[in-house]
Amino acid sequence: MTTDRLSLLQFEHLSLKPAAASQFALSLKALEQLPLPERYAYRAAHYLGDMADAENRQQLAEAKAQSIGFSQGLLTAAVIENTLAKKLDKVFDDAFTRAQAQLPH
Repeated sequence: MTTDRLSLLQFEHLSLKPAAASQFALSLKALEQLPLPERYAYRAAHYLGDMADAENRQQLAEAKAQSIGFSQGLLTAAVIENTLAKKLDKVFDDAFTRAQAQLPH
């Protein structure tokens, strides 16, 4: 699924540091593979960007918590099914792992 909104988000990575931009691009590519309605994919992409751009562990943890809350909210509202929620959570988890590896220890 390639949408106008997600295409615009690809240009947002230009304001990110190179490592964060690379992470965001990978996350966005994974997100685009999911059959998520556009308005929700756009919101999910923002959480992915927040994780990629996190400057410390607290910011990263907050972005991850928000992303998982978003996914669970969609599931609770019956906007998406459990299988899709798990796939979305995996995209968020992978983004978290990549971002965490980039943070100073």
